[in-house]
Amino acid sequence: MKKRHLAVLVLSCALAYSQKAKDEGWSELLPPGEGRDLALSSCGTCHNLKVVVHARKDRDAWAKSVNDMIQRGAQIFPEEIGPITAYLSKSFGASVPMLVNVNTASRQELEKLPNMSPEIAARILEARAKAGNLKNPEELRRALGMEKAEFEKIQYSLEYKN
Repeated sequence: MKKRHLAVLVLSCALAYSQKAKDEGWSELLPPGEGRDLALSSCGTCHNLKVVVHARKDRDAWAKSVNDMIQRGAQIFPEEIGPITAYLSKSFGASVPMLVNVNTASRQELEKLPNMSPEIAARILEARAKAGNLKNPEELRRALGMEKAEFEKIQYSLEYKN
């Protein structure tokens, strides 16, 4: 019975690697920080990072998720578990606000986001009115005329659905 379970696990992991998930821009929503590269390489191997970016969990729940992924065949070394869990719980913790769709959000929704001033929220609405639906962070940054460092303060709170 154990051999059969192991064979299924190996086959499912091989299938995941052969069908490497498309990033579709989700990696752009992983904020900088220690453990980011590990999370990017580990979490993005078998599934789209959308799952990670939309999750909001406390440290224990992230630790459970990381351990679950290891049981499913994720190639994570023991010394990587702590940094990945710490990064995920800080960047996508239970207290982190959910993403807001830049293409449909109201001014009030935008203003509730961390580091979002009323002026920037108004500029986003103006840019959206001029350009229509925005496709990615770089397009919004250019439309707002913001420097990368300034834009980074708000970019990880926004998503770009049509």
